[in-house]
Amino acid sequence: MTTNKKTVKKKARSSVKKTGPTVKKKKVAKKKTRTVKAAPAKSATKNKITKPKTSKQELNNSLTLDSVLVINNAKSLLQDINQLVATNKDISIDASSVEMIDTAILQLLLAATIKIRSSNHKVNWINPSDNFISNAALLGLSESLGIK
Repeated sequence: MTTNKKTVKKKARSSVKKTGPTVKKKKVAKKKTRTVKAAPAKSATKNKITKPKTSKQELNNSLTLDSVLVINNAKSLLQDINQLVATNKDISIDASSVEMIDTAILQLLLAATIKIRSSNHKVNWINPSDNFISNAALLGLSESLGIK
């Protein structure tokens, strides 16, 4: 009979040892899943996307360019230019505050000046900044744009 008691005790102990670590593993796993689920608190896609300012259009058929003009601003700048071209008048473009201008924007301005000149109107550049002049000269567009 003593042997039966020992085997029973051994079986009981072995089952406790086996269940002991698995219980701990389950608790650890639950903690990890809780922290992972709680991590994404806010989503960045819910923020509103604002349209960047590229230029200001005034009533007297002129366009004032912003200080930074990059390819991301090309679509709204094109819309502003098309509105001015539709008036069939001479256009003045104020480039005095331009600090940085992208090649794509210079190409857009070149296409706009060609389109305006083809409709027998003039493009007047108002005080182009040194950065604007140097970037246009670097690309060889200063003469085509009519910048002095």
